[in-house]
Order: sequence, then C-alpha cells, then structure tokens
Amino acid sequence: MLVVSRRENESITIEPADGIDPSLTVGEAFAHGPIVLTVAHVASRRVRITIDAPRLLKILRSEAGGAETRVAEATPRRTASGS
Repeated sequence: MLVVSRRENESITIEPADGIDPSLTVGEAFAHGPIVLTVAHVASRRVRITIDAPRLLKILRSEAGGAETRVAEATPRRTASGS
C-alpha cells in the first residue's frame, strides 16, 4: 500500500512497472487483483490517498507543472509518503 498526498491540479499515474510488457491486456493487468484508491484524509487544500495495486504496476505523481516523480512500484503493505 502506498500513501500519497495531492493538491489541486496534481495527479497520480499508474502504469506498468519497468520490465513489464506495456501491451498487457486489461485482464492480464488485473489478474493479480484490482487497484484500490481510498481517500484517507482531506485537509483544506490537500487530500491523502492510499493506493493498493498489483506489483506489476508503478505509481508516479505528476506535479502541476507536468513533471513526473516516481513514487514507487506498487507492492502490498508498502508505505511511502508523497507531498
């Protein structure tokens, strides 16, 4: 599980992890379980989201200016903080 904080106009991108064939079918991508996004906390201008996803996916956070920062490859029970 990953915990990421996002502000207005910031986003999260979920895509195949390095070494995973990007042409996977939807069925193959979700064969190991669904992606679950949960709103964990809401503050004045920020929301904290938990992400639980199969290991074959990586999660990137996209900042308002378009730059992407790799947060982590999704792994069960793994926690990281984003800003």
